[in-house]
Amino acid sequence: MTLRPGIRVVWCAVPPGVDRRTVSRAVLAELLPSARFVSRCPSCGGEHGRVRVEGADAAVSVSYAAGWTVVAMTQEYAAIGVDAVPADVTGLERVLPGGGDALSWARVEAVLKADGRGLAVDPARVEVSLTEHGWSARVQEARADNVVWRGEDVKSPTGIVAAVALGS
Repeated sequence: MTLRPGIRVVWCAVPPGVDRRTVSRAVLAELLPSARFVSRCPSCGGEHGRVRVEGADAAVSVSYAAGWTVVAMTQEYAAIGVDAVPADVTGLERVLPGGGDALSWARVEAVLKADGRGLAVDPARVEVSLTEHGWSARVQEARADNVVWRGEDVKSPTGIVAAVALGS
């Protein structure tokens, strides 16, 4: 599948014994060499969580699955989220309405990452609809800014599924 213009997705294997964040930061530095990347968990203050870009007009997102890191980057859209999941993941029926498979989960998680609130939002509140050019999603809530996220499934290494969500 060809992604819409303005989106870059890079996969990189995480070597045994190497911290996955080290790998993702190296990929980010290659994509945006003049930028600085900061992750700060809003709950505990730790150096994990959503990656923010300083020194460049870009949005990035990172995910990890089964020995891989995937980085999505855009300078065309205001927000981006990417999620990768082992294709054989189980137990999703507990968190997605009507069950759901790995690809359904990747789509929901990509939306929540692009939204910026991550799993602070109940994944069951994300409604995904297939469209002619991929999929779209809304987070069902009372907020007035009921954003429509555009999404695409991402070509992935064998045994992994992934999706990217974009906000205008």
